[in-house]
Amino acid sequence: MASRAQMREIGAMDRTADIARRGLMAGLGATAVSACIPTSRRDDWTAFRAGASTEVDHRSWALFLDRHTVEGADGITRVGYATVPYTDRELLEGYLKALASTDTARLDRSEQLAFWINLYNALVVRLVLDHVIVSSPDEIDLGLFSAGPKEATLLRIGGRPVSLNGIKRQALRPVFRDPRWHYALCDGALGGPSLRRTPYTGVEIDRALQDSAIGYVSSPRAVTLQGGAQVLNALWRRNMADFGGTLAGVLAEIRLYVDGDIRQALSVSRETHWQDDRRLNEVT
Repeated sequence: MASRAQMREIGAMDRTADIARRGLMAGLGATAVSACIPTSRRDDWTAFRAGASTEVDHRSWALFLDRHTVEGADGITRVGYATVPYTDRELLEGYLKALASTDTARLDRSEQLAFWINLYNALVVRLVLDHVIVSSPDEIDLGLFSAGPKEATLLRIGGRPVSLNGIKRQALRPVFRDPRWHYALCDGALGGPSLRRTPYTGVEIDRALQDSAIGYVSSPRAVTLQGGAQVLNALWRRNMADFGGTLAGVLAEIRLYVDGDIRQALSVSRETHWQDDRRLNEVT
């Protein structure tokens, strides 16, 4: 089996060869995540400022993560939701308020991508903190007339409502054609991508996404072979449109990051099962 360093290099080479299929506008480096829909409008989240030097301050988020997350032997980050003191909940709230006051149109593409990923992950953590008795993020109940936690307005930026699914639909999917951002979003469940223990930043977003992709896709909670079947995480089924819209597209994505044995075994003709461990990623 290849080492993680070797897999990173293999993944980078495979991704370069895969640019035509994905429709990316550039290869490695910050431009790898800069594919965009150019726009001069300032009333939506697709506006940006090319070459901008503005950097968002994520130090409060870094401090929170350092104090309240641990990485297990399985490589999954757990959050100590039940032991977060009031002062650090205020720290998180202050961070989210600072993000809410950010003019995203003044950021370049790499900084925007880091902004939205960190915002998504911080909102999930706050959501769970407000419902600490749940054993799964899917159990969070926001009331009788709520469309669910992923559709609920959790913040406003420039007066516009922000929800978890809204970040995907309006800020990420229309702009960033590189689907590696899926592996950076932690929805609070053990079966999904792990919460990164340091914030994403614009200057290193490409390498960070590559590390997140390798770390998740090469893990057994994402892909395993059981008997004659291939067992894939339901993340790809839920977001199949972002991976070519077919099982073949999903398998092509997975092959970029898994070792040779699994890569060769994956096939559209093989029986496919979908799995997802929806238990909360809490410290126990």
